[in-house]
Amino acid sequence: MRLLKRRLTTLFGFLRTPWENGHRVDESDPQLSGAERRKEHAADRKSRLRRKRLIWFLLCFALWVLSVLPLARESMHGREGAGAVAVYLAVGAITIVVAAMIRGIYVLLTKRNLWWSPWVFAIAAVVAISIYLVQSSGPGGLISAPSTRAD
Repeated sequence: MRLLKRRLTTLFGFLRTPWENGHRVDESDPQLSGAERRKEHAADRKSRLRRKRLIWFLLCFALWVLSVLPLARESMHGREGAGAVAVYLAVGAITIVVAAMIRGIYVLLTKRNLWWSPWVFAIAAVVAISIYLVQSSGPGGLISAPSTRAD
């Protein structure tokens, strides 16, 4: 029970942060030395970054799911049952693969170590929206060749 309480406090610690007159109140122990304060600050910072990263993953994942749904519905063509599920999974997989390739190119060009990030889902959402716009435009829509026949 104590471990669960500690995990919840760590996860939702920003909800109990004391504020006074619009400024965060420092609750650190005045008896701590400089090195101990740095360790405490580093641990607090690490937990805040993890929490922030989790929140961004959840938001970008939700955005990706919401952007894949209309694209999959547009691609149904009368399928039902297992065929419909396969369309949703295929559309999701295609957008994630394209986003992963874009993110991989970015990581290679910038020589960063962090490949998997919330940006993969954000890019996948943009890819899904772009494909949906192109697919739903049809003839005479967003992307169409100019008419060559004379009326």
